[in-house]
Order: sequence, then structure tokens, then C-alpha cells
Amino acid sequence: MAPKSLLLKIVTCFIAGLTCAALLLLLGNSGTVRWFPPLIVFSFVGILLLSAIVFPFIWQYNENRSRINSEKVYRILYALIRYCIAFNLASFGWKKVFGLQFVVPAEIASRPMNEQSGEWLTWYYFGYSATFGFIIAALQIVFSWLLLLQRTMLFAGIVLFSMMLHLSLINVFYGMNAGALVQSSVTTIGILFLLLLEYKKIVAFFFETGSQMPSITNTKLLSKKLVHFLVIILSLLFTIYLKASSDI
Repeated sequence: MAPKSLLLKIVTCFIAGLTCAALLLLLGNSGTVRWFPPLIVFSFVGILLLSAIVFPFIWQYNENRSRINSEKVYRILYALIRYCIAFNLASFGWKKVFGLQFVVPAEIASRPMNEQSGEWLTWYYFGYSATFGFIIAALQIVFSWLLLLQRTMLFAGIVLFSMMLHLSLINVFYGMNAGALVQSSVTTIGILFLLLLEYKKIVAFFFETGSQMPSITNTKLLSKKLVHFLVIILSLLFTIYLKASSDI
């Protein structure tokens, strides 16, 4: 169903603009693609972001006068977000397969660890195991495809959101380059937007549907809560004990 309020139209257009802009930056590949130089890339990015700001008001104006099929516009924007995210994630997956990511130049890898930047340490760590890199690549490619299918979109979105949120935090706290941070952040925001559209389904599944696992049914609620609390506290006390023992 198409959003009726102007605010939802603004958010939808803004997310669509961001994901499309991220796709253009990916295609530009940091200025290394000759047929798509930075001047053209950033010009298109600027036009896209400006359009994302202006279009919601045009959309609302024409909808109020029944001059536009609002449902069709929303479907196009919604599909655009999903396809841009899927293309970006799949591209990063294929880059890992073909050795374009998780690669550290020999002259940098030979330096002492304490002289490395957080970015190179991260790339070296993730690139240490080729199998691990292939698994991450496979997950990105497969779940990008599942994101495009109606029946698996929600499942893929939940998996990809956890993956991309983790990656975004790495990019922030390990000092990765601005391009990587922009791509991961925009992708994470885009996936979060898709999930929020299914907010009721997610809440019903994770918080309202009871578990089928066996439980201690005869135990009073207060006692069960106390046991839950003790599990966390005892694990803390055990860790404190280990810390104290290591300092002796």
C-alpha cells in the first residue's frame, strides 16, 4: 500500500535516493572506471539526492489532485531500493570471490603489527582465511537474491541487516575508508527501512509467538525471573574471579 502521509513519502524517496547514489558510487569504483569518471558520478549523485528531496512534494501535490497513480510510484521506489541493495551486496560478494577484497599488498603486510592502521589490520585479518572470505561472499550473493523474492525478502532482510550492522560498526571503529563506510551505512539503513515496513510481522514472530521448547511450568514467575537474573550475575562473578586469578 502506498504511503498517504507526506512524511512517509519523504522517507521513501530519501532511502531510494541514498541507495541509488550508493550504487552509482559503486559503479564509479573510486574513480578507477574510465568510462564513468568522478565528475559524472558525483554529478549524478547530486542530481539523485536533490530529486529525492523535491520529488515527495511533487508526488503529494499530484496525488491530492488525482493526477498520479500513487500505488505505482510507491511500487517503483520500493523495488528500486531492493534492487539497488541487492546489486551492491552481490557485487561485494563477487569481489571477494575474484580476489578484489580482503587483499593486503605485500609491502604493507610485511610491516610490524603496531605500525598498521586499523583498516589494513582488518583486511589482513579477514583475508587470512580464504574459506571464511568465500563463505561471507556466498552469504552476500545468496541473500541478495533472496531479498528480491517476495516470500524470502523478510528472512533475507533480517539476516542481511545483522550482517551489515556488524560490518558498519567495524567500518566506524576500525577506521575504514569513507567509501566503505558510506556503502555499509547506506545499505544498512536501506535494509532497516525494508524491515520496518514489515514491523508488525517481525514483532508478531519474535515477541508475540511463544516458543515450543519445554519450560519449567510449575515454577512461579518471580522465581523464574530470579533464575534468569542469577544466570547473568553468576557469569559476571565467574569472569571477575578469572580476572582476579590472572592478576595474582
